Amino acid sequence: MNISPDVLSIVVFALISFVLTIVALPEMIKILKSSGMVVKDYYKRGGVCVPTNGGLLIGLVVLVMLSASVIFCNSMINFIIVYIAVMYAIFGILDDRLRIRNRWLKIFFPYFLSYPIALILQPHAMGTISHFAGMTHATVICFYYIIAPIYVMVVANMVNMHSGFNGLQSGLSSIVFFFLLLKSVMVGQTEHLTIFAAFFGANLAFWTRNRYPSSIFEGNIGAMLIGAAMGTFIVFQGFLISGFIMLLPHTINFLMYFYWRVRRNICHRRGIPPGEYDAFKFGRLQKDGIIKVPNRLTLKWLPPYYYPMTEREIVMVMHALTATTCAIALYMPY
Repeated sequence: MNISPDVLSIVVFALISFVLTIVALPEMIKILKSSGMVVKDYYKRGGVCVPTNGGLLIGLVVLVMLSASVIFCNSMINFIIVYIAVMYAIFGILDDRLRIRNRWLKIFFPYFLSYPIALILQPHAMGTISHFAGMTHATVICFYYIIAPIYVMVVANMVNMHSGFNGLQSGLSSIVFFFLLLKSVMVGQTEHLTIFAAFFGANLAFWTRNRYPSSIFEGNIGAMLIGAAMGTFIVFQGFLISGFIMLLPHTINFLMYFYWRVRRNICHRRGIPPGEYDAFKFGRLQKDGIIKVPNRLTLKWLPPYYYPMTEREIVMVMHALTATTCAIALYMPY
């Protein structure tokens, strides 16, 4: 069986990134602990604190692989992809450190960080748009500077929001990245994907220590970094429809959260008790390991609201759901 050089590069970059991250993770955990960068894990008994901002390691590994790409597959495209992801990661750091309270700022400011994607859009990405609108100058400008940046922004925010349990975000993102790479190979769009393979390999390795019982959290820096890379991947390849299907659980989670916020604001304006619409960020761990959630208004809280479930079981359900939508998306056009 003949393997194309592009596919071989994807495999090599994913494997090297995986190994580098696996090797560096124990030292990264020690560094974060010694620096006091720890947060409480609300789903472990005994007030356990876990190192956070581990997404920094994923970023560092990707930067190493970016340098390697200069030797093996020199392309400015890789630099722009990493630039977008790193800018989102920096915004994640600011959110972690400054505790930005303005939700509209947190949602829409990253839109401007996505603008460089207009420099790397592939012909097949524009081909996707041509199936839905005439390729006029106005359509092209709209796609370059409105649709594409917004798509990246939305994906990054949804990935950041759809987390909260050990291994949830990193596991879901690894699944989506795997299916995006697989779909790219299936449709023969394998050029300039080595840096995306590096993101996948590093994130998958990170998941091995982030899954239950987690010994490191990614923090906003990791979720925003991976989310921006994922959104860029989808737009870059023109997988706008199939990408939407893959991220359907993320979208549903966002819509549920949006409904929750709207109902909470209505209760406050009317001066009535918010009840299940109050500001709950975490569930409660019972002695038997069952997670007791305050409402059913985010996707990860929906199964344990109706059925007694442990954290690990909830995450497995979320992983299975995303794997299903990703498998369906493999056979969706665009």
